[in-house]
Amino acid sequence: MELLITNILQGIFFPPGGVLLLFLLGVVLLRFRPRLAKALLWSGLLIGYLLSTSYIEGVMIRQLQSYPALTPSHIAEGVARSHAGAIVVLSSNSYKDAPEYGYDTVGDATLVRIRYGAYLYRKTGLPVVVSGGHVLDTTGESLAAEMADSLQHDFGVQEVWLEEQSHTTAENALFTAQLLKAKGIDTVLLVTHASHMPRAVMSFENSGVKVVPAPTALSVKRNGNEPVIMRWMPSAAAMYGSYMALHELVGLVWYRLRY
Repeated sequence: MELLITNILQGIFFPPGGVLLLFLLGVVLLRFRPRLAKALLWSGLLIGYLLSTSYIEGVMIRQLQSYPALTPSHIAEGVARSHAGAIVVLSSNSYKDAPEYGYDTVGDATLVRIRYGAYLYRKTGLPVVVSGGHVLDTTGESLAAEMADSLQHDFGVQEVWLEEQSHTTAENALFTAQLLKAKGIDTVLLVTHASHMPRAVMSFENSGVKVVPAPTALSVKRNGNEPVIMRWMPSAAAMYGSYMALHELVGLVWYRLRY
């Protein structure tokens, strides 16, 4: 129930829902409180525009990227120095009833993560732990099962351990920590999106697991060849990126308060 309520609130207050809510309030109040209504309408327009630009999206995402990418030399050094015993890859989304495959498989964001997990596996030889149960859709395979299937059949990863109970990042950490403890492992390479890494690291450290952050899908600054005006042109992709950044920024504050 808590997860459902959280998703409903995100839909209402995060973009584009929050922007539409401002417009709706403005329209409702236009006859009774015209000055307030106009302020709400203009605020909705401005906020919607800013959140749909790649410049604002990039600014927010880079606030979350506090952990740099591991270079090939850092991977070897990190494993040797930390005595990491496994690679943990966190789930994100699922591609349900994929018609071209005939079954559930990993979604685009999860695929990015397991690809990097497979890369680290080839570099280190460490077993890969995939973490993720069912979120809102309780039918079909767990996220971890989809990840394991893709890692084994698409990327040739031989040793995959599954954690299939978790619904949230905090539960990813809690249940994965239990699995690792049973195998005598206390340090891992942790794979997730760079913007999600601060919340993930906090959760795993709170669960007693030492972490070598191994972020993927980092947002890099645009090069100087792109016209500045393009950074201020609205796009659906930038709006989605802003949504994800806000999700993580708010989630990070919430996790610090709750956990």
